[in-house]
Amino acid sequence: MSLKRVVARILSCVRALEAAFVLSLAPRTPAEARLVAEQLAIARSASRSVTFLLPIGAVLIALAESPWVPFWRAALWCGLIFASVASVEIVNRYFERRALARPRLVGRRARILTAMTFIQSLTWCAMVPLLWPGDVGPGQMLLFLTIACTLSGWTSMGAVHFANGAVAMPVYLVTLTAMPIIGGSPLGIFLSALSAAFWAIMTALFNTNYRTREKMLRLVDERGELVDGLKRAKDESDRARNRAESASRAKSAFLANMSHELRTPLNAILGFSEIIQSGAAAGEEQSREYAGYIHGSGKHLLALIGDILDLAKIEAGRLTLQDAEMAIEPAMDAAMVLMSPRARNAGVGLAMEIEPGFPTVVADERAVRQIFDNLLSNAVKFTPAGGRAILFARREADGALSFGVADTGVGIAEEDHQRVFESFGQGRHDAIVADRGTGLGLPIVRGLAEAMGGSVSLESAPGRGARIAVTLPAWRAVQARKRAS
Repeated sequence: MSLKRVVARILSCVRALEAAFVLSLAPRTPAEARLVAEQLAIARSASRSVTFLLPIGAVLIALAESPWVPFWRAALWCGLIFASVASVEIVNRYFERRALARPRLVGRRARILTAMTFIQSLTWCAMVPLLWPGDVGPGQMLLFLTIACTLSGWTSMGAVHFANGAVAMPVYLVTLTAMPIIGGSPLGIFLSALSAAFWAIMTALFNTNYRTREKMLRLVDERGELVDGLKRAKDESDRARNRAESASRAKSAFLANMSHELRTPLNAILGFSEIIQSGAAAGEEQSREYAGYIHGSGKHLLALIGDILDLAKIEAGRLTLQDAEMAIEPAMDAAMVLMSPRARNAGVGLAMEIEPGFPTVVADERAVRQIFDNLLSNAVKFTPAGGRAILFARREADGALSFGVADTGVGIAEEDHQRVFESFGQGRHDAIVADRGTGLGLPIVRGLAEAMGGSVSLESAPGRGARIAVTLPAWRAVQARKRAS
């Protein structure tokens, strides 16, 4: 291999080590933050036993070196070890009490713990200057073996989080190579070179251990993401299936009910028209009566088809509105006039409440009239004799325009509040059976309100009536538009 390739290989390794070091101290993405947080958690789990063993080991080493060093130096080193271990434990417990998952906070934790590890390694290796036994061979050998064994263990235990493990390696290198040179003998220099070679081997082993654990953690994270993704996909699939099944059931119920609604007026039209056509009607007066039935059935059928087409336009997003300035009171009057005969027959009183100064609005007049017609029709249907239905209009505190109908009818259970506005009659089967209506009114009201940028709210409880309000944004008030212009 040429020198150029060797240099390139070395530079590539250096860049990889630099990238690993930066990643372990400053994760940028949530995935990197999860990796670093997991590395720190594993490192913390591995270091828990050291928290208690390190002070015990320090005392034993100090006792072993005590025949050759002054007591105060051994006590000083033991005190430094106790202080560093306690500091690291306090910092670790501080972070364990806080769920720091964001990249910035995980990086801050990694940097603090790395700095603490560097200080702790300096403290541990301070045994060489503080416990150096002079020319006593056994004492020197004890210190040398202690540092070498510590380095060997660190290549495994510290290789979880790269920066946390790497900062201690230079400290061990300096300690291992400096110890033999202190004596100044040729043998000492030779041992220093051997120590450097040993350190290089341990460094390579450290890097290998780190890469292996990093790949393992990344695979675990990817597997977790894959499992979570599959769970989310399954949940979404289940929800979509439930929605489809629910919509299918509701659509079937809607079509079954609609067949009755369509056939009844059609049968009336065909039956009475056949009577008139065959001349079986008893005179002109009865023919006019039958013609009236035909006309009424046709109007009912036209209204029904109109509702179906309106709802289809709303759901397809093809509803076009013609905004214009309009007063709200005429639309309320028209709804009351239209529903007055039915209300009298049902024994339901009608009333109208408009807040003084309610502004002219910019809206589609046909849509507003249809909203009042549908709401008032529902109120009359489901209000028993002696009850009341009130059309109202008022300004909200934020300037929004609110109008609708309140009644004293049978009410709607809270669990059905959302479903009564859904398409295809979903959640309205009780109402359909009781009234033989189509259940299209409220979905149309919601669609028209949303098409004008508004919303619909429902306040109701069984036996306490219902209050349905359409709220349009404040900018639809004419005064607000003029002030804005």
